[in-house]
Amino acid sequence: MRENKSELSLDYVPDDVLEEILQEERSLRQRRKKKAPYPSSRDVVEAVIEAVRSFSGHPDDFPDYVISLLEQNGFDTRHVTLKRIWSTYEKLVRRGVISDRLGVLAKRYDERYSE
Repeated sequence: MRENKSELSLDYVPDDVLEEILQEERSLRQRRKKKAPYPSSRDVVEAVIEAVRSFSGHPDDFPDYVISLLEQNGFDTRHVTLKRIWSTYEKLVRRGVISDRLGVLAKRYDERYSE
């Protein structure tokens, strides 16, 4: 019941097939995307400063704008929170690095001390 088939040795691989496999592996390596780095605190500060200079709109849209700037610079923004952006903004305003163009902190100050 045994058929007469010519068996190829597993050690033998034709040169053209081997070259095709190596070429495909090279192209797969090139297609793999490297992970984008997470932004450091300095990167977030720079993005907030840049956003204050160029942002025009409602303050609720400001964090999304900062995140888009970070993504444009090649950062992974999964762990950048609204709280981090707003606390960075507040620290920069309180230290006098930027002005409160959005008018967010003036409202808080007025509400806190008007009672």
